[in-house]
Amino acid sequence: MDYARIADEMKVILDPAYSRMYRECDEHEVATENHRQIGALLARVCRSFHRPLSALDLGCGTGRYFHCLENVERLVAVDASPHILAEARTPVLESEIRIGRIELVCGNIFELELEPRSFDFIYSIGVLGEHSPFDRFLCQRVFDFLAPGGAFFFTVVDVFSKFPRMSVKRRLAESLCPLLPYRARLRLRERLKTFYMTHWELAAVMEHSPFRTFEISRRISTSPDWFGAHFECIANKGMRQ
Repeated sequence: MDYARIADEMKVILDPAYSRMYRECDEHEVATENHRQIGALLARVCRSFHRPLSALDLGCGTGRYFHCLENVERLVAVDASPHILAEARTPVLESEIRIGRIELVCGNIFELELEPRSFDFIYSIGVLGEHSPFDRFLCQRVFDFLAPGGAFFFTVVDVFSKFPRMSVKRRLAESLCPLLPYRARLRLRERLKTFYMTHWELAAVMEHSPFRTFEISRRISTSPDWFGAHFECIANKGMRQ
């Protein structure tokens, strides 16, 4: 899969005008029940460490979730678009952010050069399994970035929840995709230019991963900006290598 090309295409989409609009959407999204529930989950994971922690936000956007984090002494926030990161310098609910240090990094999440085992908590919301693929390669990279005992929380879009807005041809392609061998599946997803997943596909990636434990749940979005449903996965890095 051409990860560099995928990141470059996102840079084109996330131009200055789109980035400003995205930041404006944050003002509305933080008032939704959908955001409240995700924010509560992020805070709960942070509190579970019972100590200051280092966190990594993969696809941070304009900083929509920065204010949800608790007890974080260092946050590395990564996005492919410099325009999006410019908006993240003044994130929504900025006065409520309690993070010791925020480092904004412009880069492709599939090619990041970060110190192994340097993060206690990694999260990615509304990016993987949507604009970017979530596959075994990325799952292994996240595992390598996590410190022992670390946690990984992310969302992916439930492909079937998108069917009402798809053409018949697209529905056929999406229905065929889970039946293909792994590498053929990745090639088709790349051609479709979206990376939605079924529960089975997500579970298969996690089962082939080095994560010791993981839990997948499904949430129907209550936000006008999040049409459909998504899967939420929380994985923990035990001592298995």
